[in-house]
Amino acid sequence: MVSKVLEWLFYVVAIIIILLIISSAIRVEEDYKKKQESVDEITTYQPATQIEKQDLTSEIIFTSQSDCLPCRAFERDCVDRLRKAGWRVTKLSPDGRATPSFDLRLNGRIVESKTGYRGRSSFFAWIRKAVETNQ
Repeated sequence: MVSKVLEWLFYVVAIIIILLIISSAIRVEEDYKKKQESVDEITTYQPATQIEKQDLTSEIIFTSQSDCLPCRAFERDCVDRLRKAGWRVTKLSPDGRATPSFDLRLNGRIVESKTGYRGRSSFFAWIRKAVETNQ
């Protein structure tokens, strides 16, 4: 009888521990998603219409090859988000650099260049740093 009670108590404690672990994992995932959403917030410092009137476009120029997996990942992950934030995104054929290669144009001049794509969050962090540096 005592062994059955201890066995039952052991299972209850194990279930409680499992539920706590799952709850903790869910909180960590939610925090990560919130952090990702804040990373995805790319904004221009001037309205896009005003920039276009001055022909001082905020633009991402990237070189791409059709068989380049990082190029495809960049297009899938970033292009729509950048355009929604007011950035012009221009795709060019390879120019001798490794692909994907990126040039960041602000106020009519290229201010940063980068080769390679490691994911949306690091790419947006690169843009944010470049914009803050060149304000």
